[in-house]
Amino acid sequence: MKFFVEIFRYRELLRELVKRDLKVKYRRSALGILWSVFNPLLFMMVTTFIFSAMFKNQIENFPLYFLSGQIIYAFFAEATGQAQMGLIENGALIKKVYIPKYIFPISKACLSLVNTLFSLVAVVLIILFMRFELPPTSILFFIPILLMFMFSIGIGLLLSSLTVFYRDIIHIYSVVLSVLTFFSATFYPIEIIPEEVRGVIEYNPIYVYISYFRDLVLNGQIPDAYHNLIAISYCMASMVIGYMVFRKNENKILLYI
Repeated sequence: MKFFVEIFRYRELLRELVKRDLKVKYRRSALGILWSVFNPLLFMMVTTFIFSAMFKNQIENFPLYFLSGQIIYAFFAEATGQAQMGLIENGALIKKVYIPKYIFPISKACLSLVNTLFSLVAVVLIILFMRFELPPTSILFFIPILLMFMFSIGIGLLLSSLTVFYRDIIHIYSVVLSVLTFFSATFYPIEIIPEEVRGVIEYNPIYVYISYFRDLVLNGQIPDAYHNLIAISYCMASMVIGYMVFRKNENKILLYI
């Protein structure tokens, strides 16, 4: 409970950190945050050109299928990758004033959430271009995004508290993210995976949130109680483990940043 109380207490600082990082990220960029829209669109165009012929008989509305998966995956990758560096990048500030240290990795996850919300504009543009009729369930699109946000915060807290002590984790996690791309079914139908190994993907947390989003926005389905339980369980487990590991290492962080 103290965790959420302190986040609320330092909400203004959190907002300022996000604004600062946004300015730094898009400094001297003519298009600024619009790149959050153009990047997924450009990536989608290239991927559609390469894979649409391969999967055209297996995936209906392939551009939307890919874009929805890629945006959710990119949200996780950016949120956790940036949160991982939250303590290291703000080391000077942490040494000068008392601020709950977990504010910094959380601010990075919030920054990624802002970028993701702008990236969803790309989905809207493709929906309009393809004249795709959104199902009523699409109004619940924010649920998997919120669950992914909380899941990413937990992973970010875990990574940031360990990366301070073991910098090799930065490079290891970069490889992990590259591998996870192929285990998240962002550009291929999960049905092509042999049944005996399909569970590895089906229970991959990233795929769980991607399929949740696709069910709501593309398929007009609300995930059943079992899949909701899995999605919420991953979210809660990530938050609890991340917070516990962070608090365990918190007092030693100042010696290493």
